[in-house]
Amino acid sequence: MGRIIRTVISAISVLAAAAVFGLAGGLRAQDLEPYRDWFGSYGFTDSLGNIAIDCQFDDVKGFTEGYAPVLSRSGVTVGGGGVFGPLSPTLKWGYIDTAGMIVIPCRFDLANQFSEGYAAVMSGNRWGFIDYTGDTLVSFRYDEVKDFVNGFAAVRRGGSWGFIDTDGQEAVPCGYDAVSNFGADGFAAVSRADSSGFVFRNGSWYATKDRALDWIRGIPFSIYAKDKVMNRMNGWQGLQPGESVPDWEARVNDDTFMARLEGLELRSEAEYLDANRIEEPECVLGGYDTLSGTFAVMVMDGADEEDADRRGRQFRMDVSVPVGDTAAVRSGWKRVRASFEYFISNDRPAVAEALFSLPGKRVLQWINPDYAPRNGLLLDYDIDPLDFSLPGRIYREMLRCAADSSAAGTDSSIPGRPGRSSDTYAVVIASEHYVSGDSVPFALNDGRIFYEYCLRRLGIPRDNIRLVLDATSEDLNAVETWLAKESRVFNADTRVVVYYSGRCVLDDVLREPCLLPVDGTSGGTQSGLSLNRLYSLLQESSADNALFLIDASYGRTGRDGMRSEVFDWHAPDAGSLQPADRMVVFYAAGDGEGAYPYPLKRHGLFTYFLLKALQDNPGSISYGALFDYISENVQRLSEKLYGRRQKPEVYSSRWDGEAWREFVM
Repeated sequence: MGRIIRTVISAISVLAAAAVFGLAGGLRAQDLEPYRDWFGSYGFTDSLGNIAIDCQFDDVKGFTEGYAPVLSRSGVTVGGGGVFGPLSPTLKWGYIDTAGMIVIPCRFDLANQFSEGYAAVMSGNRWGFIDYTGDTLVSFRYDEVKDFVNGFAAVRRGGSWGFIDTDGQEAVPCGYDAVSNFGADGFAAVSRADSSGFVFRNGSWYATKDRALDWIRGIPFSIYAKDKVMNRMNGWQGLQPGESVPDWEARVNDDTFMARLEGLELRSEAEYLDANRIEEPECVLGGYDTLSGTFAVMVMDGADEEDADRRGRQFRMDVSVPVGDTAAVRSGWKRVRASFEYFISNDRPAVAEALFSLPGKRVLQWINPDYAPRNGLLLDYDIDPLDFSLPGRIYREMLRCAADSSAAGTDSSIPGRPGRSSDTYAVVIASEHYVSGDSVPFALNDGRIFYEYCLRRLGIPRDNIRLVLDATSEDLNAVETWLAKESRVFNADTRVVVYYSGRCVLDDVLREPCLLPVDGTSGGTQSGLSLNRLYSLLQESSADNALFLIDASYGRTGRDGMRSEVFDWHAPDAGSLQPADRMVVFYAAGDGEGAYPYPLKRHGLFTYFLLKALQDNPGSISYGALFDYISENVQRLSEKLYGRRQKPEVYSSRWDGEAWREFVM
């Protein structure tokens, strides 16, 4: 399947053109000029110098795309005012149309002119972008921005520059010291440290433009587009900073998912074909076949005679010509002008249509017999079906329970235990707020309450417990160091409990479970705490056994119902999940499931029933009975609350078999 890529006037250009006609009694935006009167107020004059918009603003900027930024009183008073009454309302920027009406309220600290459908605005010393309606395209998170040019806007976070696209996505991550605007050819000049070069629209850096184009020309379309489209889909589908779940549901759903996917592929297709366009076509007229009535025309790229790749880009076309016109075609071919349209055929660029213009207004047309109009996606992205309803269900359940401020019974009635278990050690890690914007609802409460259970119900001395909340990578390294130090005094009676509530992901290189620090990213978890490293550390000690309680899924769904690592994730084999000898690990959920919250109790489902089992069995409980109780209740309640299955999993070493069930907690 393929699709002809033609030059099209963008929707943004149409909007901009529409904005300059017929508004405010025939006024056009380009005819309106800022004007300052004797009293220091600003308005606009028309092309004849007459005042078209009254001088009523404290400052203005010129019209672009039918709108002009204006500085005016926002109506928000400052202070109580005392004997003189309220102080003057604050000055804020907004936008007017060519009729002088405020169409976007004055609420910004600074405002730029519109460019390609969007305007940069500042609020609270941070820049973002809005559209014509005033809706936010990009939240206020950048220190400096430039206007949109050729579909991209340069943005600075800290000391590093990058680019966003017209979808509000950071298409080129902030990592450059200086950047220029994108050109029509899809390149922007950038510099970093002691190197300079060009970044292409797909975010790839090249020393020269030719290297980028040669790379694109040398690969199939699927290699160029597939990873790029999937990565951008991955970033788009997540909850954005400052975005509410209802807004996320309106933005991300089954319909918008497919529209977004198709739009990204169309954009990639256009970029790929543009890079593969024949720059200086050399059209060689061959012999005439009297049986078919066609000239053989060979079209080659004559841009660089020494470049084998470019010389290899050639197309043969059998162009129909009546036998009586052959002499005229031969004589006029030296002055032929050719134009081509392209499409994707068999994962490579191909000419869909060619027009050969000859003297005397004669035009010969050739249409590729293999061309067919595009029908759906060209590539198979192997995207798993995503459940867009789950985050909303969890959000509404949390909203419903938010008014109930009573603590769960498990939190207020913790049974005590006589004596101290001086040979028992515990690590309690709970991470709720991730810098990436991910959230694990109630994780901090999980950790705090389980810590209290370690002290009272399990009788573990305070010095034998390491509690870490919202653990950074540095914190996790410190936990590993502490456990390694303590393990030197472990003996045959020592047992270790490791509890974790947060994000658990598979390392994308090692393919093993890791506890993700709040300052880490799910795409590369080398800064996380590997469970296998903990297994090895404890196996080398003299400890009798260890129990790992992981209130997280090693799959792709977080506690808030959001999916992560959809495209780079691979299901682990059982071997990577199994611990070392005399160790048992309980996972709150398995592959394809989430470890969901229990909003009414302010805990994760897994943690609540873990605490409930310990509370109801103040003496002792075997690992087998503990797991069975948790698993049964978690499965039942997850179906009831969310209509989704959450089935806890247990793993022990092959050598231990089912012996773990008799261990006692």
